[in-house]
Amino acid sequence: MDTATVPEPGGFADGRGTRLAGMAALVAGAGSSGDFLGTGAASASLFAAQGAVTGVLDASPGRAAATCDLITRQGGTAIALTADITDENAVHRAVERFTAETGRIDVVMNNTGIAVGEWDRVFAVNAKGTALVSEAAHRYLAKSSMASVINVSSIAALRGFGGGAYAASKGAVLSMTTDYAYRWGPDGIRVNCLVPGHLYPPMGDQGSDTGVRDVRRKANLLGTEGDAWDLAWAALFLASPESRWITGTVLPVDAGTTTATGLGMLGRLTS
Repeated sequence: MDTATVPEPGGFADGRGTRLAGMAALVAGAGSSGDFLGTGAASASLFAAQGAVTGVLDASPGRAAATCDLITRQGGTAIALTADITDENAVHRAVERFTAETGRIDVVMNNTGIAVGEWDRVFAVNAKGTALVSEAAHRYLAKSSMASVINVSSIAALRGFGGGAYAASKGAVLSMTTDYAYRWGPDGIRVNCLVPGHLYPPMGDQGSDTGVRDVRRKANLLGTEGDAWDLAWAALFLASPESRWITGTVLPVDAGTTTATGLGMLGRLTS
């Protein structure tokens, strides 16, 4: 199947509803630049389209503002927040600024991640940052009757891809998910984890001219290419009261990539 023939998944404009009406959602790693949105920006946009006041947290003020501009142009409400999520004080300031305007936090989505760099930096952003944002929001989440934390890991944490520090840090996110779900369950806080596969957001924009995208598409069971909106819709379900009895769950959003073996997929890759 030619990737150009794959239908576009639902984006912000056709994702309006009231599933998060009256809620406040904080999305870390939600900045953007241009119309090619990453998973954080798409999720923040969809949360806002579904009625949430959405905090767009990013290390770059310009990127945070760009996502907020997109949301407000479409009629949503967004607050731009800037912080290095490896800095505990900066994270607390961002959370306090958000709650000063909203008075609450019902949803936290930890989407921040970097794939390259020194081991300590990758681990600090991907693992420590997830913990710091969650911990800073905990006391507000504990006051919500609809509290949900959504972590974002990667199939690199489940399968060997030579990811090194990235794979290890995303494995830590999986472990934190189950541990926080256990510890925070008595507070009424649900904690779940999304595991994206070979999506095509800006972070996955490699090999578009060399056939790599086509190979990655063939490596999943559906033979289609996913994008940031596929993860956003899964995040919306975990953020909404519809998933009120789901916690400690790891949900792959990968078109079945992690359910198949290399041998089983060999025929598809060589056809």
